[in-house]
Amino acid sequence: MPQIETTKYYDEFLRYYSLALEQQKLCNVSSEEPYGMVSHMDSGIPDDLMCNVELYDVVERKYAGFSQIVNDVFYGWTDQHPYWKKMEAGKATVQREAIAKNWTGKHNEFSLPEWLYVFILHRVTGSAINYGTKPSGYHNTLLFNLHKAKDIEGMVEIVNKHPKPFYTSIGYQFPKFPKPPETYKRAGDYYLSEYAPRLAREMAEWLESGGKRDLREIGSFMLDWNVKNGLNKYVFQYAAVVADIADWYPQYVNKESMFYYGTNAVECISYLANATEKMKKEVFLDKVMTKIYEDTGSYPYNAEDVCCDFIRWVENYIRPGNDYDHLDFDKVWSSCTIKDHPYGRQKAMLDMRIVKTFNGITNHPSDDAVIKSASLTVELYRKMYESHNKSNLQYSAA
Repeated sequence: MPQIETTKYYDEFLRYYSLALEQQKLCNVSSEEPYGMVSHMDSGIPDDLMCNVELYDVVERKYAGFSQIVNDVFYGWTDQHPYWKKMEAGKATVQREAIAKNWTGKHNEFSLPEWLYVFILHRVTGSAINYGTKPSGYHNTLLFNLHKAKDIEGMVEIVNKHPKPFYTSIGYQFPKFPKPPETYKRAGDYYLSEYAPRLAREMAEWLESGGKRDLREIGSFMLDWNVKNGLNKYVFQYAAVVADIADWYPQYVNKESMFYYGTNAVECISYLANATEKMKKEVFLDKVMTKIYEDTGSYPYNAEDVCCDFIRWVENYIRPGNDYDHLDFDKVWSSCTIKDHPYGRQKAMLDMRIVKTFNGITNHPSDDAVIKSASLTVELYRKMYESHNKSNLQYSAA
């Protein structure tokens, strides 16, 4: 069997996972008291970034920002909603109350094809996400209107009559849609009108034909369907739909099966372990994911999303603007113990005067943006940090 050797990042990942799990219970959702009702600032989590930014409070995709609205439309204003205790206590956001009350009853009115269409529409239009706002998962979405429809045809009619665009790439992305004929205003409308309904119905029939499917088996059905119908493979967006099926229709899914890996997850996993023998990339990724599953009990499709959040946490991600404009970007840091990480926004970059300030930035400095602007390589940056840290230790000892 191919082998891996974990790194210091893996140990830190496990520590982050335990912090995020605790914050999920305190500030997001829990089946027991406090039912997720504690504010992030009052959580007592020993991590400034997690206390100030409402992004790192989840270890299950179903409760992440990009899935919040799906809970509302699927369960409505009922005690089946995972956030019912908060809703019942008057802790629901304005957005949640409006959506959930409007969608009450749709769970039984819609059948599997309709719900698959809702999942597809939500994911290909950007998952309503905007990491710069609180709550983050209700941005620019058509789901505020689709309760008015009785079936897929009714939803398609709303798609084509909606006066404003309902697509967002703020923190997420939508795929390259097929070129539309002149009768459609937007390429996405064309896809949602002519392709998505057929995909939803054919996939529903396939899922209902019997047996549980592995996550990648469901993904292959969708990707192959696109190819057969002359479309690009919407791997990123369809992977999210596959996860939706696991969360809201688990009777069709082997939830413990392997999932897909997005760009951020691949970057994260590359830090977590090294291969001790030659192996294909996917085999390596699966091996690390199996290790995570064994150590945390997190299903791979959930752990993949935790990996994405973890690398953001290591790189001190805050989306500038909107509801986080009041923060001092030179003072809010994660509790990550890996201080020589060369990417993103790091306190060491200030301490070593590579940058004067992070306040006033309009975008989070992704990847090697900061060290590249200082003409530093990863190796040079780490050597620079090592020398800086040694000097500080000597000064403190004196």
